[in-house]
Amino acid sequence: MSIPLRVLIVEDSEDDVTLLVRELQRAGYEPVFKRVETAKVMSAELKQQKWDIIISDYVIPKFSGLEALSILKNSGLDLPFIIISGKIGEETAVKAMKTGAHDYFMKDNLTRLGPAIQRELKEAVVRRERKLAEEALRNQAQIIDQIHDSVVSTDLDGHVTSWNKGAERLFGYSAKEALGKHISFVYPEDQHEFLQLKVIKPLKKKGQHEVEVRMRRKSGEDFYAHLSVSLLRDRSGSVAGMIGYSMDITERKRAEEALKDATRQLEIEREALERKNITLREILNQIDAEKNNLKQHITTNVEHAIIPTLLRLKESSDPSLARNFEMLEKDLQEIVSPFLQTLKNNYSKLSPRELEVCRLIKNGMTSKEIADALHLSLMTVHKYRELIRKKLNLVNNEINLRTYLQSL
Repeated sequence: MSIPLRVLIVEDSEDDVTLLVRELQRAGYEPVFKRVETAKVMSAELKQQKWDIIISDYVIPKFSGLEALSILKNSGLDLPFIIISGKIGEETAVKAMKTGAHDYFMKDNLTRLGPAIQRELKEAVVRRERKLAEEALRNQAQIIDQIHDSVVSTDLDGHVTSWNKGAERLFGYSAKEALGKHISFVYPEDQHEFLQLKVIKPLKKKGQHEVEVRMRRKSGEDFYAHLSVSLLRDRSGSVAGMIGYSMDITERKRAEEALKDATRQLEIEREALERKNITLREILNQIDAEKNNLKQHITTNVEHAIIPTLLRLKESSDPSLARNFEMLEKDLQEIVSPFLQTLKNNYSKLSPRELEVCRLIKNGMTSKEIADALHLSLMTVHKYRELIRKKLNLVNNEINLRTYLQSL
């Protein structure tokens, strides 16, 4: 099966073009061709059509092979260019090859034309792929240079092979200063072992690795960095080097340390406060114990000393004073009972005078007796009774106030 071939032929002789096309067909190609014989027409064809190869006569009345080669170069296209001539000296042929021609043949000997075209087409493909790869590498290098963070690559021994602008900013060394040096030059001496054991060794084992490490700038200043490293592989997949991305995290580390210090300080203060709380609870417990002891002491004295004495005085006194002794006895009993304290705790809105009236009502005194005992008018006592019922939520309740107070 014939191979399609788009050929731009620079030739003034149609007969020579016919012979050339016949030779291409004999070599297994199916040529689609265009014959040109002036620089203007050639330039137009290079812009309008896609061509696989250019075959040019060396000498044309209004043109020449070297001029055609110059036009091809100026176009920026990378096409195989083969010169064919009826007569060309060796010196002229060498000049043509140095100028950029890929091969040359005599018109009376085209037997090697087919293999030459096959070779040059393959080499053109290789050149294009190489050019694309080089452009990709240049683009990649430009992109890496634009990255703010440091991007550094090394060979497998750790010697720097690339150093981007981010690395220049981070470390202070220019690419010229860094290239070829072992990467350990950006680590403090006490971190060299860390570099080998905690960075390079895990990287070679796992293929990629991340770690926080202390590094050093050209100025001698140490800083903390987050380092992400990976193995570099060539087109065949073989490991060819290492690449590392470094980011300054000094401020973050400082913030973390400050947070740790603050947390430790808070823990110390919490423990101190807990100790104070324990001490305070002990003091309050002691106060409660002393208060209970005092209350018990008062209760004991009232019950065992004062009340028996009062009873003896009541028995030996005038009967008209009996009511007063009874009231005094009830008052003493109230001192050692929880009644008033219960009222204070549960009904904090009661005033001291209202509490006193409550105590007398509970002890069975009538309103008139209360008025006489407290030197109040009977109407005032009635007003107090209404206020007390209201504060005790007994306004719409039929329960007797004395009965209610006795139930507390």
